[in-house]
Amino acid sequence: MTEQHTAKPDADAALARLVEREEILEICYWYQGEGLGDRLTPAAVLPFMASDPKVVAEVFDLLVADGDFVVENGGYDFTAAGKKKAARLFHDSFTEFQLGSHGECTAGCCDGDEECDHEHHGHGPLAGHGAA
Repeated sequence: MTEQHTAKPDADAALARLVEREEILEICYWYQGEGLGDRLTPAAVLPFMASDPKVVAEVFDLLVADGDFVVENGGYDFTAAGKKKAARLFHDSFTEFQLGSHGECTAGCCDGDEECDHEHHGHGPLAGHGAA
């Protein structure tokens, strides 16, 4: 029973560290995407996390060891694989927030070359038939 008791905190710590890695990757991807800077540092992501600064710095080093970050110009940057992983995590976490609600276009639906048939743009099947 003692062995099982000590394994639980280790498993909890490992899960917490995995979550922190993914959060940091997502925040860094968002940070660069918003044009807040190209150089990533633990101090840059701290305002967006509820975590100990020491832990965040350790996670950055683990991301280097994992091949997701490289140390560059006094900070960190994504490797190609790290940026791809961060993009996937970000997409998986935030896609549902980009979907339109009932009757709305999704983000960017009418920006492309495809013809939009949404009534709220005045060119759907009910356009000109009293639909506002």
